[in-house]
Amino acid sequence: MPSYTVNNATRQTTIGTHVELAITTHARRIGLLKYEQLEPGHGLGIPARNWLSFMAIHTIGMKFPIEVLFLDRNNKVIRHCTLPPNRIAWAQGARMVLETAVGMIDDSGTREGDTI
Repeated sequence: MPSYTVNNATRQTTIGTHVELAITTHARRIGLLKYEQLEPGHGLGIPARNWLSFMAIHTIGMKFPIEVLFLDRNNKVIRHCTLPPNRIAWAQGARMVLETAVGMIDDSGTREGDTI
C-alpha cells in the first residue's frame, strides 16, 4: 500500500510522513491491528462511508494508544483525541479519520479548526 505525507496547512507543519490510506474493506477491517507499535511519522487515513453522517473508530485488540484526528469534508479538524487500547471514538460530520502515533499531533501543533 502506498504511503503519503500529511501536512497541517494552517500551521505549515508535517503530521506524518508515512500515512497509508485504508480504502478497501480489508484494509479498513485490519487497520492498525497488524502493528505491535506505531513508529513516529506513521499513520493511517480512513475515509468515510458515503452513506454515514459520522465516523467511528475503535482500538479494540490494539496493543498501543493512538492519536486521532476527525476531519470534515473540507479537511478541517473537528475533533482530536488520544485513544488507549480497547476504546471507541466518534465524531458527527467527520468524512476522514487520521490515526497517528502518540505525540505526532502535538508535535505538529495541530488543533481543532486547522486544515489538513
